[in-house]
Amino acid sequence: GGGRSEVSASVPASEAGFSAAGGGDGAVQEAVRAAVEAGVSTGFQLATAAGPLCDEPMWGVAFELEAWLGAGGAAAALHEDVYGPLTGQVTAAVRQALRRAVAESSPRLVEAMFLCEVSAASDALSGVYTVLGRRRARIVSEEMREGSDVFAVHAFLPAEASFGLMTEMRQRCSGGASASLLLSHWERLQIDPFFVPVTEEEREEFGEEGQGVGAPNLARRLIDSVRRRKGLAVDEKVVKDATKQRTRARKV
Repeated sequence: GGGRSEVSASVPASEAGFSAAGGGDGAVQEAVRAAVEAGVSTGFQLATAAGPLCDEPMWGVAFELEAWLGAGGAAAALHEDVYGPLTGQVTAAVRQALRRAVAESSPRLVEAMFLCEVSAASDALSGVYTVLGRRRARIVSEEMREGSDVFAVHAFLPAEASFGLMTEMRQRCSGGASASLLLSHWERLQIDPFFVPVTEEEREEFGEEGQGVGAPNLARRLIDSVRRRKGLAVDEKVVKDATKQRTRARKV
């Protein structure tokens, strides 16, 4: 999904308690225990396969769950005739609990990073740096190849910013530069997508969205673009600057 996955920097220990009546029969108790274990396992797989930010797989997340079963009552107390099989009930509960735990633990996005190698002549270096700078690239090294005036520039480039790279570089450098991309690693985007300033000092230093005064929140923009492409709900203002609309009615 666009070279991104979801990660939570720190997920606190969360408890999911399940109380199911299994009657006095040991066989029923064992069946209930097996249903709960299967439901927890399935719920964990569903939750980690589609995180709460933009339905992307989670990465680098650990959960602590504690499940307990209470004896007593009748097997009919499970209400399987109303809510469906117990395994499905547990799966839905675990999936919702894990996604909620991640959403409340300051989650971050993880981006796929390309190793970009650019070969350019000396007169095209300014255009190369302009293109890379516009695409959030991080320069690693620059060296001149022996016996020529060609420079080799190595940089880490986010996969999201790699679309249209060669077209823009040819236009900026007049064909004097070429680039190659190789998947290098995954890197955490250290921007809180849900940043809200609390004090005036934070508002002056980080702005309203956590990236400086007037700067949009990059992580939030990436999340909204992925959710919009997948047809998911996006929390955004439809009308930003409302003005009174004047209608031109023709009266006969």
